[in-house]
Amino acid sequence: METARAVSNSNDIYFCDDPRGIELITRKDLPKQFWNEIRNLQQLDTRWNWRILFFYSLWGLCGFLMLNFPHWGVQICCTLVIGFCIYGAPGMMHESSHSLLSKNASVNRWLGFISGLPGLVSISAYRSIHSYHHAHTRSASDPDSIEDSAPRSVPLVVAYFIVLFFGIYVYIVTVAVNGYKKASHEMRSQILFEYGLMAAIITGAFAALPARVVEELWVYPLLVAAQLTNVRGLAEHGMTTGGNPFTDTRTVISNKVVAFFMCNLNYHLEHHLFPGIPCYNLPKLHDLLKSTYPKVAASVYRSYTAFLIDFVRVVSKGVVPNFRLIPNHIREEYCG
Repeated sequence: METARAVSNSNDIYFCDDPRGIELITRKDLPKQFWNEIRNLQQLDTRWNWRILFFYSLWGLCGFLMLNFPHWGVQICCTLVIGFCIYGAPGMMHESSHSLLSKNASVNRWLGFISGLPGLVSISAYRSIHSYHHAHTRSASDPDSIEDSAPRSVPLVVAYFIVLFFGIYVYIVTVAVNGYKKASHEMRSQILFEYGLMAAIITGAFAALPARVVEELWVYPLLVAAQLTNVRGLAEHGMTTGGNPFTDTRTVISNKVVAFFMCNLNYHLEHHLFPGIPCYNLPKLHDLLKSTYPKVAASVYRSYTAFLIDFVRVVSKGVVPNFRLIPNHIREEYCG
């Protein structure tokens, strides 16, 4: 199986036979005038934590509509909306893993737990494994690297499709198991307690409500959330090149509705460059840095549709080279 390699020269650009004018830079090479603004963007604004309540409230409203208006149109629309809410809540858990919900560690943790509950992820387990992801992005030590984590017996093309359709189901188990293994003794206790509490809440829901209600208001929408997560997960780091913070991840601009429910995690390049900046400021960071991205041929897509079209076009050839996938507008400008 092909594995990731560090960026050593500007030829490591997917579909570029003769790249022109592409630079290789790091965070230290950013213009000095950017840094004051970057520091300002690191300030927390806890008012954005109300997004968690919004996700649960919208979920409750849609649940009410589904139970009282059994029309098929209402059922489908509300299932999709609840799916987006279940998809969005763990985005706030991700913020908690970076201590970006509150300066109070206990408040930050429990807001993270509440956010991760619908997606069956313990905040403490996620924090444990996510720190390794940031420290070793797109390397053999990265637990989230598709290219490096897939068994060598599995063709890379197949691994990509497994992630696209089944990735989150594997990831939920991976977070629990590997998060526990990598955790400190104290954090292991927190992980076990959180999963125990999670199991009690879910068991209580099935005991208090008809199974059909739980299935319609949580299980089926959870499948929608899972597929959305799979697409995002593939786009974040799939077909990127390790060894440089501008090449080992990808941003997908998308639209404001999608970005809202994603908690701006679609701005993933920005997040990895400066993980201490909260999600609500990532679009501002993108605007600050976007003039730099063309110089390094950063993989910044304008929509998930455009990314998936490129992905299908590439894997349909049957071979995935060890280069990063970049959008057409970058290839047209910088590739010979």
